Amino acid sequence: MPAPTVLLRSIHEEGPVRFLLVSGEKDDSRWGIVGAFWLSNDRDRGGFLLSPSALWQGREMVRSYRSALSRGWSDERIFSYWNDQTGILGTVMIDPVRTSETLFSVARIVGAI
Repeated sequence: MPAPTVLLRSIHEEGPVRFLLVSGEKDDSRWGIVGAFWLSNDRDRGGFLLSPSALWQGREMVRSYRSALSRGWSDERIFSYWNDQTGILGTVMIDPVRTSETLFSVARIVGAI
């Protein structure tokens, strides 16, 4: 099953979410935000918002997310796994869980919009 893709329209419609900012090496070799794992408050939807300035590292996170979905993991289980990994993990750092009133706000933090 292919991973669902959040369309811009959906980003505007998604309400309160929890999210985990992921930092690492960006494409310009500087440290910064790579993207964010997110989960809707009803735990039915989730994903990884990719920063356009970190396509290399971010694509690896997206690939990991899609791989977990293809193995039958739910969005909630994936988010929980990464939430348990907060701190420095290999070449990335995962911030503790935060909340936002909208997914659009998270996309702005990540630089996806």
